[in-house]
Amino acid sequence: MRVAFIGAGSMASAIAKGAHAADASGWDFVFASASGKTAETLAHQVEGQALPLGSQTLKDAIANADLVVLAVKPQVQAEVLKDLPATDAALVSIAAGRTLERIEADLDGTSNANAAVIRVMPNVNASVGQSASAICANENANSDQVDAAERLFASVGTVVELPETLFPVFTAMAGSSPAWFFVIADHLADGGVKHGLTRDHAIRAVAQSMAGSASLLIDALDRGENAAALTASVCSPGGTTIAGLLAAEEAGLGPSLIAAVDATVRRDSELGQ
Repeated sequence: MRVAFIGAGSMASAIAKGAHAADASGWDFVFASASGKTAETLAHQVEGQALPLGSQTLKDAIANADLVVLAVKPQVQAEVLKDLPATDAALVSIAAGRTLERIEADLDGTSNANAAVIRVMPNVNASVGQSASAICANENANSDQVDAAERLFASVGTVVELPETLFPVFTAMAGSSPAWFFVIADHLADGGVKHGLTRDHAIRAVAQSMAGSASLLIDALDRGENAAALTASVCSPGGTTIAGLLAAEEAGLGPSLIAAVDATVRRDSELGQ
């Protein structure tokens, strides 16, 4: 399956590397980016091609692609769409805040005015095969095109079909939360360093604990249990864990995380305007 990426930044890299690692022979990747060197480096890593923007070879590659992934920032996507060569491929947007309706409006009057458009919200964990992605599509997208997009993103994690109205909150839950987890991990490591651990020992202990806890939570959810039950199982009466948890809650742990979700949802709406 041929997938043409417009843009070769962190998300394009995560998706392409993850898909290539999962099935090296199943994908034919083409990359085009304003940073030609970045595209060339990524293409080399996944046995793909890097083609210059505006070139005839790129136009041919896009015309013959199965999927065209718009891996550019939300703020520049409209400009990219207006200059996109004609194609029968499904256009896959991974930009936060860019609704199907807005993308269709940007395509109006172009050679791709009736294009199949698919929105996917992945996260950076695609590079290690652990993305959580949501997908939706416009009426022009047929089942084969949606299945192709699902196949691409399922190769780098899980995919769930959601109504587009829930994409802003999914962006917070899956798209933005990895950055928050990294900051949480770093602050926990600060506490470890404060009490005598080296930073390397502290951050590795936190990272391993986060990875193991995520696996425990997924297993529990599959059994119909919830996070609260797991928390209770770790908190012994009068013990160290409940003491630390209560201190974190008193310092605003819960409300601060909900505020982060609220801010992400608001910003997603702003990007869509």
